[in-house]
Amino acid sequence: MFDPQHNDPGTTMTTLGADDTQLSVTLRQLQVFLAIAKAENIGNASRDLSMSKSAVSQALGELEARLGVHLFDRNRGRIFLTAEGRRLMPQADEMVARAKDISSLFSNRKRLTSFRVGCTRTVGTFMIAELLRGFEDRLGWIPSVEIANTQRIAEKLVRFELDTALVEGPVRHSELVTESWMEDEMVVIAPKEHPLSGRPVSYEELSNARWILREEGSSSRNFFDTQLRQKLTSVRVSTELDSFDAILRSVLMGLGLTYISSRVLSDPYYGRYVTRLELPDRFMRQLTFCHHRDKYLCEEVRLWMDHCRAYANRASRAMY
Repeated sequence: MFDPQHNDPGTTMTTLGADDTQLSVTLRQLQVFLAIAKAENIGNASRDLSMSKSAVSQALGELEARLGVHLFDRNRGRIFLTAEGRRLMPQADEMVARAKDISSLFSNRKRLTSFRVGCTRTVGTFMIAELLRGFEDRLGWIPSVEIANTQRIAEKLVRFELDTALVEGPVRHSELVTESWMEDEMVVIAPKEHPLSGRPVSYEELSNARWILREEGSSSRNFFDTQLRQKLTSVRVSTELDSFDAILRSVLMGLGLTYISSRVLSDPYYGRYVTRLELPDRFMRQLTFCHHRDKYLCEEVRLWMDHCRAYANRASRAMY
């Protein structure tokens, strides 16, 4: 039986509620709840927490008993958040994050991977290394980073598996909010010796070309379909790849043109071998910050976002 007067070693008591019958809940129970919600499996959660399965199950049972609700539904070895579990998720995440903030107030030790940043592949390929280098130079440590396409990053934000993200495409989810970060120009790229390079190119000529494009569901592909494709009478897709390295190497091998961020032109490797084609129009898109609407943004996350804004301001001045 869980004793509300007993506080396990290394566990801090907190409360949920606003009346005289506040419910005693431990931070360890909330950590267990968050780990299970993210892993959707008690065994995986126990490994993530370095706890036994029985200890994880006990902590979850105590939390559900204390709150008087079922937080998960069980089905074929996996568990899923109930409506009550989804309600608890943002508050549990915030309480655990705030506890980490308190622990760091009086510590001079370097913080390592204290928050989780997501980014889509354009940002991950052409910008994240410079962002991390500048952040480490300033604060002495770097956050944990995950790179995926926009759809995957959005899913992880909804599940509180990421604290914030830098994304290149429109994110339409009722639980996520976005904030403008910086502009990015999309260009058509070819090898420098390509027959279409070094002169104005018509949309009719592009309609006869072969294309190497990102996969369906990626932001770069979405921008191609909604912007450039509308100007073409036909599109011949040679292949679809989910790696910019693979796409650019295929371009260099003469397998087709691609539609990509202009930042590739300043890449220390690929920038030497590719050129942008001269199109009748320019195509711009907005890169954004994205996070869960109920996500507590700790001090470190806000420092990261300020650092990214400063990077965007420098890039904007250089562009204009």
